[in-house]
Amino acid sequence: MLMSRKSGILYPISSFYRCQKYDIFLGDWGNYGVVDYIKSMGFKVLQILPINPICRISFSPYSGNSAFGFEYAFVSVDMLVRDGIVEDKVVDDILSRFPLPQDGSKVYYEMAFNFKQEVLEYAFKKNFAIIKDKLDEFLNSNNWVKFFSLYNAIKEIQNNKPWYEWENDLKYVDNIDTLLKSFANERYYFYVFTQFVCYNQYIRFKNYANSRGVLILGDVPIYVSHDSVDVWANRGIFKLDSNGYPEFVAGVPPDYFSETGQLWGNPVYDWDQLEKHEFKWWIDRLSFCFNIYDWVRIDHFRGLVSYWQVKYGENTAVNGCWVDAKPYKFFNTLLDYKSVLPVIAEDLGVITPDVDLFRQHYGIPSMRVLQFGFSDPDNIHLPHNYSNNIIAYTGTHDNNTTKGWYRTEKPNFELINNYFQKNVDENNVADEFVKLILSSPANLAVIPIQDILGLDENYRINIPGTTENNWVYRDNFLPLRITEMKKKYIELNYLYKRT
Repeated sequence: MLMSRKSGILYPISSFYRCQKYDIFLGDWGNYGVVDYIKSMGFKVLQILPINPICRISFSPYSGNSAFGFEYAFVSVDMLVRDGIVEDKVVDDILSRFPLPQDGSKVYYEMAFNFKQEVLEYAFKKNFAIIKDKLDEFLNSNNWVKFFSLYNAIKEIQNNKPWYEWENDLKYVDNIDTLLKSFANERYYFYVFTQFVCYNQYIRFKNYANSRGVLILGDVPIYVSHDSVDVWANRGIFKLDSNGYPEFVAGVPPDYFSETGQLWGNPVYDWDQLEKHEFKWWIDRLSFCFNIYDWVRIDHFRGLVSYWQVKYGENTAVNGCWVDAKPYKFFNTLLDYKSVLPVIAEDLGVITPDVDLFRQHYGIPSMRVLQFGFSDPDNIHLPHNYSNNIIAYTGTHDNNTTKGWYRTEKPNFELINNYFQKNVDENNVADEFVKLILSSPANLAVIPIQDILGLDENYRINIPGTTENNWVYRDNFLPLRITEMKKKYIELNYLYKRT
């Protein structure tokens, strides 16, 4: 077990409330006040969603074009101004060309991407000659930046086409140094610059959180997008045909969230090839994550044991099959690089005994979600069935808010009332759920920010299997209610020994 008894808040970076002049369209790394509020309520952990590049179509942080890169929309323009990288007057001029949001409880991705892009383009041109040596040093220390920047520079020239539609001399990377001779120009260095700024701002944010006694729990999507740096630069470890298209894609069979399963469409790994290369790509990836997070939640953890693959071209995930990975060989190799693994398993959905045995073999904590629990007393998601080595949630980013769940999903009201030995309704259900997981044996209890605030279904983050209106929740309430929240949660965290 990696942790003593603690509690935390699930609060995506994009959802951070507005606290500075320029964090207008979505939250960013400049909001240190979030850390202070979390600390003031007695919480010790901040769980965030992936901070890799966000999909420009669905806005999902689980579908970006790099497993290593950072999303530049999270750059704090206010920090750039304070650091002297851009001038306030220049930013004001850029901002004047954008309409200001009408709804403070929503993220505006397209405007955020465009606004941050313009600011970073200006900052790069202004500072490139001065900081080129620092960019080269950053490149030499972070090999992934070379691939990330080259991929994006080529993509510009290729009119943003996916890599598998590029000309063959660009599609097939045999020698990156040869390509660099042609593409290591200012556009290449622009992308190096974005990652340099992102990395440094994020590490400053993390260091501040750690200095305040708040740990960062990061989230690692198990798969990467087909059109990504990772697949382009590492084609041999994915099941692709000779033209670069997937032979099989990832998903999950029918489950709680969908009758036809979830067809994610990501190319699946070729674990035989990964083993031949001593799992280097995965080890590099997790080593990177261990550097930028205190703990790492591996999304769809069961896919490291066996994964659901569906033939490319299928319309749903129904006609798939389970395929074994190389879990023990992979983790035994990983332990050569890090003797204690700060890993948490997202092990929801269809979990077979082999997945449980693997997780238990390495002492990896499991997840439980209270909203899933109210079917019968034997349900593993009810707290009387928890062990210490558990991360307990009221709900996750894929669930409704607890108030919304109670209002719209018609749970077993009789069992809920019997379990709490009181009448529970939509007005107190979030509070009762929070108290229950805080009082549970689970060593870490995590509460989504919406449940901290008792918000309803209109503030949900994501509905799996859909693409409309997801990932857009932005907090507009915590600063207004922090006095109330401090008193309430400092007492609960003290009462249940989570301070």
